[in-house]
Amino acid sequence: MNPIKFECPHCHEIIAGDESLYGQQVKCRKCQETILVPPAPAGAGPLTARLIQEKDDGPRVAPETAGHEADIFTVSPTARAYLGRILLGVICLALGIALTVRARDFPWSPWTALVPFAFGVGLVLSVWISVASRSYRLTTQRLFVRRGWLAKHVDELELYRVKDVAVDQGILQRILDYGTVTVQAEDETTPKVDLTGISGPTKAKEMIRTQYRAARQREGVHPTEFMRSL
Repeated sequence: MNPIKFECPHCHEIIAGDESLYGQQVKCRKCQETILVPPAPAGAGPLTARLIQEKDDGPRVAPETAGHEADIFTVSPTARAYLGRILLGVICLALGIALTVRARDFPWSPWTALVPFAFGVGLVLSVWISVASRSYRLTTQRLFVRRGWLAKHVDELELYRVKDVAVDQGILQRILDYGTVTVQAEDETTPKVDLTGISGPTKAKEMIRTQYRAARQREGVHPTEFMRSL
């Protein structure tokens, strides 16, 4: 046993013994008074171990954001995608105005000038409707396609089902920086989604690619699961 020492409270004699005396009553060898040996001191608690985690080179999704759906972008077709229709509409409007101004120089009715003017207005209005009646919204979990102007229809695609994304641009489209992004998916109701006539299609494609890869990781979907349908 480990030796211990304690002091008599009466005569201050230092008494030696062993740890079996903790909490016992003993007599001081000098003054013969009965004294109580204090109990054993509480020992220090165990040290806390440091947790060592295995390294993982794969991308991780923060726990606080894994279940949160956030917007990435919302786009509509750009008016540049209808440049030919816009130019033809402007020409018709200009022709209608010119015929109205010079109506006295021609034998036909002044109302004739309204034909090209009305046609031009119709063309410009159709471009506005085409742009306003469709939009594409990408979140961290889904891709939404909204169609319709008065009555609206919305399709949605879960990103973890996406298997490929491609960009289609002609020469003029590359110059004007617009095009079509095609999203192929392993989905029975929405096997393909076309983001038609959007500005900056390459950037949009990379955003979709980043998000669908992250969605696959969250859902535990391996890319080889779609290889048979590619």
